[in-house]
Amino acid sequence: MKALDLFKTLRRSASSDVPDSTIYNLISYVFGVSKIDVALDKDIIVDEGEFRRVIYLLGENVPFAYITGYEAFYGRDFYVLPGVFIPRNETELLVELALKEPFNSFLDFGTGSGAIAISLLLENPKSQGVAVEISHVGQLCTKYNAEKFEVQNRLAIVSTLPENGMFDLIISNPPYVAYELFEEVDYSVKAFEPLQAVFPEDPVLVFRDILTYSLSHLSDAGRVILEIDSYVESDLQKLASSLGFYYQVTKDLSQFDRICILSRSS
Repeated sequence: MKALDLFKTLRRSASSDVPDSTIYNLISYVFGVSKIDVALDKDIIVDEGEFRRVIYLLGENVPFAYITGYEAFYGRDFYVLPGVFIPRNETELLVELALKEPFNSFLDFGTGSGAIAISLLLENPKSQGVAVEISHVGQLCTKYNAEKFEVQNRLAIVSTLPENGMFDLIISNPPYVAYELFEEVDYSVKAFEPLQAVFPEDPVLVFRDILTYSLSHLSDAGRVILEIDSYVESDLQKLASSLGFYYQVTKDLSQFDRICILSRSS
């Protein structure tokens, strides 16, 4: 088979809104064929069964991460299984802001694949972390990724918030999309990703649980850093104020309110 024919076939199988860069990445991950191979139209050997599998999944709009088993986050490839929330590029801002100030210990609430927690451990080699994930498949992904990046001895993986312990940083990308916005969410998210990781019954209640926990488990100089959506920003600010937290919001590259940083002192 020719490399260019492989690219063209997968391009036709995918939705028109899937960028060419995703197809190139898919070919590289699954078939070991580079963009240069495609440009030079090299002769390649492709496993027929894998070829048919990828074509079928692309035609069904299955997310790239669930086809390849990996998603890039903060410069690293994280293992992702179907049923685990796929880490997003915009969430990298959460990690960037967390790293702006020192911390020795942290808790990541709703860790999913473990991308946030493991990125923090790798970028801050002296830190220790706790990753909270209720999903068994999410715990498996986090465990695999921790071992892959050799941080398993510095990361505890638990299913519920620990009763004991103090943390310099409590961080989370919790579910925050309102059910009223269901129709506006991309089809592939609704069809394939875990809905409980996207749509909470009450977004503000999720943030209340995190902040209430933080009252007794955040160190005096610690920070709570949360990914949010603009529509919850006002309610969250009122909630934070009522619980005695100072509140600061950072916008993402699209100029939407995206990251909330809370602390006990200004």
